[in-house]
Parts: sequence; C-alpha cells; structure tokens
Amino acid sequence: MQHPSIDLISHTEAARYAVLRRLAPAMRHDMAGGLQPVMMLATIVEKRLLSPTPDIQTLAKNCHEMRSLAIDATHTSLDVIAWMTPEADARVALGKGISDATHLLATELSFRGFKFENLTETEAIEVRLDHLRGFFMSALLALTDASPAPATIRITAAQDGDNMLVSLLLTDIKSPLKPALGTSLGESSPNEELQIGLAAYRKIDWNDVQAIAEVDGLSVNHEAASVMLRLPLPTT
Repeated sequence: MQHPSIDLISHTEAARYAVLRRLAPAMRHDMAGGLQPVMMLATIVEKRLLSPTPDIQTLAKNCHEMRSLAIDATHTSLDVIAWMTPEADARVALGKGISDATHLLATELSFRGFKFENLTETEAIEVRLDHLRGFFMSALLALTDASPAPATIRITAAQDGDNMLVSLLLTDIKSPLKPALGTSLGESSPNEELQIGLAAYRKIDWNDVQAIAEVDGLSVNHEAASVMLRLPLPTT
C-alpha cells in the first residue's frame, strides 16, 4: 500500500485547517447562542432575589430551568468542539450529518446569495462522521467559492453498492457561471471576487478537496455547477 507523501499530508492538514477557519464564526455563534438564555434567566433570578419578599417556589422553578439550559448549552459546546477532532470510527445518519453541516454554513452562504435544497434529510444510512465534516464540507465550500452567482444548492444522495453517492448541484443560477471549475485545480477566474460575509479567511479550492480525498481514500468528480462525492459505507 502506497503511503501519502509528506507534501500531500501537509496540504491535507492545511486544507482541514482552512475549512475549520471558515466554520469558526458559526461555531462561535452556536456556542454563544446556547449560553445566552442561561445568562438571561440568571439575570431574572438575580432581580427576583433582590425582592423584599422573594417567591421561593418561582425561584426554585427558575433555577431548575437554568440548570436544564446549562446542560443543553454544555452539550451544544461539546458538539461544536467535536467538529475539530471527530473520532475516526464515529458514525452519523447521512441526513442528520448533512443537516448539521449545512446549518453551520447557512448564514455565510445566505449572505452570499445561496440557499439549500436538502433532499437527504430522511436518509438514515450511516456514514463516517469525519467524512462529512472534512470531505463534504470542503467540497461544498469549493463549489460555492468558485461560483460568482447566487444559486440554490440541491443536495441529493443515493446508495451505490458499498458506497453512498452524494451530489451537490447548483440550480436557479441568476447569472452565467464563470468557468472557474473548468480551469486547472487551484486557478481562479481573473475577475473573481469572493465576498465572505462572516468568515473572511481564504477560499477553498479543488486542490484542497482532492488532497483530503486522497488521504482519506475517497473520490470526487466535479464540473462547473455540480459535484459528486463517493463515500464508502462503514464495514463494521
């Protein structure tokens, strides 16, 4: 078995880091969003405690609610942190995994004029979690980063033997798509200007996606407005 070269491994790690940098604002927002209701309820409890005659039953109920909210916020934070280092053998239902992934990018892409049409939400077949959080996310970013036009991103999936085929297709494109994906990997169109609403880092290109695919033993085919990803099903 041929092992990946040092250069390929370095490129893959750089690509994974770039994807995480793009997701960082959404991760931060999710973590802060989980803590906000806890802080609001704590403020209410504090004011009620200052009352000359505090309602103990109401305060006890508020404290119970605050505890539940804190537990939910902890789970949210742990889920977000797990994006950085998902366990290699962790699995997830394809529909849930794609929904979680697109949730993190929904705000950034909506600012750029994209919206999702996710047709995989009920797909219960399990795939490796790290394949979705690395490979799928890099392909989604590469596809949208190369497109200058607002569009709908249609996501579909179908089983093909021991693999799941996940398709990303740009539809309802409002202006002609530049041939950025038809150029050499890593090239940009001369007039391409990438405006990223919340995560101003760097764009993800097809060299990044291909590097992740090679190291993880996956495959990707892309055209000007579509991507096909092949995800092997776990064997055990």
